[in-house]
Amino acid sequence: MPALAFYIDAPLQSWGASSKFQYRETNAFPTKSALIGLIAGALGIDKNLSSEANLLRPIADLKLTVVRLNKQLTQRAISPTRFTDFHTVGGGYTPLNERDQTSWQAMMCNHKASGGIKKTKGTPDGVITRRSYLTDARFAALLEGDAAILSQVQAALLDPVWGVWFGRKTCLPASPLTPTLGADRQAAFDQLLDALPAMTSAPLESFEYQEELDANPDQDGAFYQSDQPIAFGQHHGAVPAAYQARGIRHHRPATD
Repeated sequence: MPALAFYIDAPLQSWGASSKFQYRETNAFPTKSALIGLIAGALGIDKNLSSEANLLRPIADLKLTVVRLNKQLTQRAISPTRFTDFHTVGGGYTPLNERDQTSWQAMMCNHKASGGIKKTKGTPDGVITRRSYLTDARFAALLEGDAAILSQVQAALLDPVWGVWFGRKTCLPASPLTPTLGADRQAAFDQLLDALPAMTSAPLESFEYQEELDANPDQDGAFYQSDQPIAFGQHHGAVPAAYQARGIRHHRPATD
């Protein structure tokens, strides 16, 4: 099956699949929802369009494998680590005029979805969040599917319509994505490895990776994860932001 590979390298990465409220976690591997969102942005798919779900479907249908490259890219085994950043949003300011939404005091306050200022007993509230990131992580993303769709994705990653980041806007790439096409998953991966400094082509089985399964995960190292995107936006006449579960198998090389 035709395939495309691209490189994921950044000082910070964040791949949330189960974050709730003020605690924003990160997975150890990139999620499909984040990578498809990255590609959708590169293609210029507007999540506010009523047709977004239909435009998203061809790229969301691509089969994903994510490969960890850390051990092969460093002289010693460096494992990705997590750290949690403490954030405060808004709070501490009171608008001079309760109806004035344009003053700097009003703009610094935390706002409700309706646009009004969130307050408790007359004092604007601040929101505290804890956001986790991966550091020292490098991956290759391998997508398999329709050759024409993969060619469009490659062109978009080389010249994206909107910015590219890895999970959050603060997680900017440290290296070019270097998208490569191949007749199959291994061929695209080989071309990507040959294009990266200090890397040479090697069998996929010699790496740690997570691959998407076609059927229900009923084998060792397999699990479900709710990161198959249906739509990212919430707009009239279309489904709200939604995801489905997909089967994933985690592979470790025999030498581990």
